Amino acid sequence: MADTPLPPDRETLTQSLQATGLPAAIVAHLAAQARPAVLMPTTAGDEDAIPAGASKLGGRPDLPQGMAWPLRPPYPDADKRAQYYNRKADDLLANPPSWARTKGVEWFSNEHRAKARAVATDFPLAFFGQFNLAELAQAPGFDPIFPTEGRLLVFYDYWIEPEGFTHEAAVGWRVIWDPSPVAELVRAPVPQALLAISNDEWSCIFPPAPVVTPRSVITPIPFNDKGWDAFPLDDNAEFAAYDDWFCAFGTPDEGKRDNHQFGGFPQPLQNGLQARGQLAANGLNCGGNVWHTAQAKALLESAAQWRLVVQIGADPHARFADVGAYYVMMSEADIVARRFDQARVVYQCG
Repeated sequence: MADTPLPPDRETLTQSLQATGLPAAIVAHLAAQARPAVLMPTTAGDEDAIPAGASKLGGRPDLPQGMAWPLRPPYPDADKRAQYYNRKADDLLANPPSWARTKGVEWFSNEHRAKARAVATDFPLAFFGQFNLAELAQAPGFDPIFPTEGRLLVFYDYWIEPEGFTHEAAVGWRVIWDPSPVAELVRAPVPQALLAISNDEWSCIFPPAPVVTPRSVITPIPFNDKGWDAFPLDDNAEFAAYDDWFCAFGTPDEGKRDNHQFGGFPQPLQNGLQARGQLAANGLNCGGNVWHTAQAKALLESAAQWRLVVQIGADPHARFADVGAYYVMMSEADIVARRFDQARVVYQCG
């Protein structure tokens, strides 16, 4: 459990790094590399009391008039995915595990069959949250690379939870930059298809959790960032010193921590956020031996250009479980060009 908050400014981060005993030149380099970000604490909310267009997790999205709740199309590899879920359904019936008997093997098997059908059809995406850029831009930690008007909305196929390392998975999320005037927004009703697969035990409809008092911080670079160059990672003493310091800030799957972040460096739970994004966005499946190909090696040379847009972690108010976190990643070129449809949403668990 993290008990050290992220530093509010670069001077505080520098002082904290100096206490690790790392050489002054490395401390200065790491402090210069650190990126500003905005933390987004939440509270329990009432949908009717949350203003249109306000930053929030969960609840119902505020969409421009005439815009329907985003659907994903069938997955391009729907046949392969359907076979996977049907095979899981068959295996459950043939070899019932002890954990499935409490609810009934047929219930779990039927759910797999339903997923097999869903991947081959249009299906509504779950609403993760919306972020008011004009409000967030008032914080000193807001990175000017992002637009300062409108809202960023994040939708995700929470039921299927598509992998982040294939090109085909990209239909399983939508990141929308909507600069419409607030007066033109309409709070969308939840699609029946999402209501039908949600219950008291599991739901893809999250309670509204408005963001309260965004807070500016400075985020340190993680070891696994492709831009890492502070010192060789085989230097055990320096690695251990920085690792202990970095880990004290915690990760976004923990409770009693401000896990939601706009911009800055992420606090990743696994490696590969940038590399997998770069390869998958360019049509390569990262689940095999593609890493050693000439095409992959050439693409990876610019993987450091991938940046965190939004990090969404555990949240008791929106009921995001404390088992992982979601990272919205984009290349710098796409951020500058406002091509938010090119974003990738990656789920990681510890």
